[in-house]
Amino acid sequence: MSKQYKLIDSVHTRTTLNVARNHNGAVKYEHVTLFPAQSYELEEDPLFIQSLKNAEIKRKYSKTLVNELDALGISYKESSCKSCGGKVKQISYKVVEIVEE
Repeated sequence: MSKQYKLIDSVHTRTTLNVARNHNGAVKYEHVTLFPAQSYELEEDPLFIQSLKNAEIKRKYSKTLVNELDALGISYKESSCKSCGGKVKQISYKVVEIVEE
């Protein structure tokens, strides 16, 4: 049974994530660019898998985005932007789905 990972269905643009990998016993941080509707082979690195599971993106709040996330059953958190004094609302949610085939 192979495991793969992909972007969740609500993400329609390529997305770059910061991930961690175990490289010969040392932690190596790098960027991974993922494209929508494309699956990638998942390696057996627990650190990499955990960083994929924790990967989140933040988007500016919009009712359309909230409706789409609700329709797809994706949980999200609402927050206020700290750098602008809380004037802008943001939504953060997990963006990677791990699939077993």
